[in-house]
Amino acid sequence: MTKTTVPGLRTATERGHLVLALPPRTGWHNYTAIREALYEALTVPSARGHAGLVVDFGETVLMDASGLVLLARAQARARLLGRTLRLVVPPSDGRLRDALDATGLGGLVQVHPDIEAAVATPPRVVRPRDAAAPDPAQVLDAIRALHPEDVRLSRCLPDAELTITTAYPPGDDHVLVHVGGVLDQITVSRLGEALTTMIEKDAVHLRVLTHDLIRVRCDPLPVLLGIRWRACAEGGCLSLANLPPRLRQIIDREGLGPAFQCGRLTAPDLTTVS
Repeated sequence: MTKTTVPGLRTATERGHLVLALPPRTGWHNYTAIREALYEALTVPSARGHAGLVVDFGETVLMDASGLVLLARAQARARLLGRTLRLVVPPSDGRLRDALDATGLGGLVQVHPDIEAAVATPPRVVRPRDAAAPDPAQVLDAIRALHPEDVRLSRCLPDAELTITTAYPPGDDHVLVHVGGVLDQITVSRLGEALTTMIEKDAVHLRVLTHDLIRVRCDPLPVLLGIRWRACAEGGCLSLANLPPRLRQIIDREGLGPAFQCGRLTAPDLTTVS
């Protein structure tokens, strides 16, 4: 293998596959450089006849959460480009294999015990329209759960990982708003803007359900109370369900549990939360 511009990162071609062996230590200190090398490998080699990309974790030690984030992003890029991405993880690396299973990454990328096994059979080219889209928020939430003390994880993903999806159950006048990812000083304003837009479009009965692994890194009450006031002024309500422990503690501490219960709230009820 020959060295690239990333210290310790080696590349080679095996049976038509491009193989990238990660440096001895993979962490936030070299995350950006490795990510760019992976992105280039997923795009440029496609014009050179490479069958797919194999990322070899065999000789690297993951120092933090960056390696899993790197893999999640590389897999998403490969799917969008219709490229094949495979991993080499030795059976002896039980820690990484457990992490792949816990985060769901093991179900998104083919994992092999060595390079020979990874390149033994022709890869199946995945077309973007045929691929089942992964849930980035769920995977990244699972990575955060494995590395709750990794401060760089939050800094690396400051606001792009908040997910907001809506559903309209038949026979129910409430709009279900599913919220996942990270709720912090940046993303909470995005949530407020999204809910305000819904109210302005006459969706005044909102029921917010938070993902089981949502990360709450700020006090969202000022925004949520503002949205509740706005909904009540229009004759609607804002209720919260499936609250994570930290948000439940904040609401209970302020005695605001009844204010966000499911059900209709009318304008006079506003006095109970002032």
